Amino acid sequence: MAAAPAEIRTTPTTAPEPEPAAGRFDTYLVIHKALRALLADTLATLGRMDPSDEPETRRVLDQVRQVVLLSEGHLAKEDTYVHPAMEARAPGSTQHAAGDHRTHAVAFERILAACAEVESSQGAARRAAALCLYRRFAVFMAEDLLHMNIEETENNAVLWATHSDAELAGITERIVASIPPEVLARYLRWMVVANTPVERAMLLLDVRRKLPPAAFAGLLDGLLPQLDDAGRAKLRAALA
Repeated sequence: MAAAPAEIRTTPTTAPEPEPAAGRFDTYLVIHKALRALLADTLATLGRMDPSDEPETRRVLDQVRQVVLLSEGHLAKEDTYVHPAMEARAPGSTQHAAGDHRTHAVAFERILAACAEVESSQGAARRAAALCLYRRFAVFMAEDLLHMNIEETENNAVLWATHSDAELAGITERIVASIPPEVLARYLRWMVVANTPVERAMLLLDVRRKLPPAAFAGLLDGLLPQLDDAGRAKLRAALA
């Protein structure tokens, strides 16, 4: 695979440590844990993929494309709901994050192009294309981890200085309400896996309040197998 021009990176090579939230509502916490878990799992899955195994390759490429889909959706929600709220009360405060979002869009295109090249090649060419995809994904993951930390430090500092917890919770409510149920279920799978028992319970108690009982029961049946025995027991106790 031919080398592509180097991407412009807007995130620094080092990032500040997140400040304690001091009990403030954190818009980013649960979803960013989910995205980090999805990224880490996908990178590991890509690294051990056997390109000569057609069914396995299709499954892994589907997961990579899911990362792009969910990541694009997450960035779009931030652009639509979070950044306007910040700009309304602190003009210019989203410049750093918005620049990263543009860089991510380029990375998504390159990752999807690499997926297509894996699919269209065979033998040694496919092995080379798979390695190229792995490395492109790894670079994106590294940049996205830094980006999420920037949001959790710089953006949260602005949000906490300019908005009440009730306002921040309202922004999150509007984001969740705007996500189609089938897409929300994909996010929830990683949210449940990646968050603490308390965060997981709070999330699902809120979801239960908004869904018909049968719909929530079906959703929960799909989520429980993602947890270990202890996690399932804690969640069932919290939902009892």
